[in-house]
Amino acid sequence: MFNKKLNADYIKRSLLPFDFYRHELPGATLKKHSWNDGGLCCFHADNKPGSFRVNLTTGAFKCFSCGIAGGDVIAFTMAVYGLEFVEALAKLADDWGLI
Repeated sequence: MFNKKLNADYIKRSLLPFDFYRHELPGATLKKHSWNDGGLCCFHADNKPGSFRVNLTTGAFKCFSCGIAGGDVIAFTMAVYGLEFVEALAKLADDWGLI
């Protein structure tokens, strides 16, 4: 059983997608719930503004140029930092003071 700091449900409940993406994508204009322009995709050499989208309600992300997609902030952390699931949970818990 995971302790509190490594519990995925606890992390997702505690970490609002708006706050997470505002930190991770500082140049993006994030204004509304649901899907927002996430700026240039951080997963490839993107030069098409608007191709990378983030959902501020669920934490999902999708790039319409390279095709990368994920369902929440944990998946984003795994993809950006090349981490396994438990490593991503530990990083999020530590970075956001959820320990």
